[in-house]
Amino acid sequence: MRDAIENAVEELKRVDHSIFVSLKYTRTVDILINILIRMVDCYEFLMLALLKYAVENKMIGEIPTTPKERALLLKEVYKEQEVHNNVDLYLLLKAMLKSNYGKENEYRRHVAMRAIVAGREEIININIISQYYEYLTAFFHLVDNLTKGTYVLGTGVLMQEGIIETTDEENPNNPYWTQVEEMKKEAAMEIARDKEIKERIRAEKATREVERSKRYEDMKPKRITKRKPKIKPKRIVPAERLKMLELKKQAKKRIEKDKKKPKKPAKKKGKK
Repeated sequence: MRDAIENAVEELKRVDHSIFVSLKYTRTVDILINILIRMVDCYEFLMLALLKYAVENKMIGEIPTTPKERALLLKEVYKEQEVHNNVDLYLLLKAMLKSNYGKENEYRRHVAMRAIVAGREEIININIISQYYEYLTAFFHLVDNLTKGTYVLGTGVLMQEGIIETTDEENPNNPYWTQVEEMKKEAAMEIARDKEIKERIRAEKATREVERSKRYEDMKPKRITKRKPKIKPKRIVPAERLKMLELKKQAKKRIEKDKKKPKKPAKKKGKK
């Protein structure tokens, strides 16, 4: 039994460090998921300690193997309101981990994960997970005091008779839900407000880009003169070819010159 309490202490230390150190500097949903996993593990060790206490005091015969059966048995054996509330919170956190959650406002103060659990939207942000951590810490002290003998069963707030309880994560009689409800509404408003700010910044940036492009077009100098034609590079003719061309030109000139000269009359052949 004390082994389970010691394991719960170690998980509680990790949750404390993740909330007040890791989440403070790395505001991502992955850190929130890691905290939920640690909290679920801590709850399982505390529930195991309660069941071992029940076995030692002959309240039950054996400990079930599955977490769902353990949660059902805890609600049957213990009538403390705090035990029932924390069992429901444990089931809710497990359902959040299994759900198809969404990520909102990562790397910002209002980072949050959203999911639909039992037909209701659940939001977990820094404030809400800090509140859940307080519930877990109070539950740890109850279990620790019970195992040490400083707490007597039945001295705390008990469940009211006649209330039909459910064992799922959506228990309408759980006071934790009403305490966190206002925090969830504030978280939804913060997410909506951050989205509106992002959209406004994006629209303003697009408007500035359009204005900048127009201004650039107006500042560009207009071309007045026509574009000069491209000058083709001179062909390089070998020296031998140039010499041949020069000889051809000279021969052509000589022929033309000979054509222009008057022809001499031919001499007649006569008798001597």
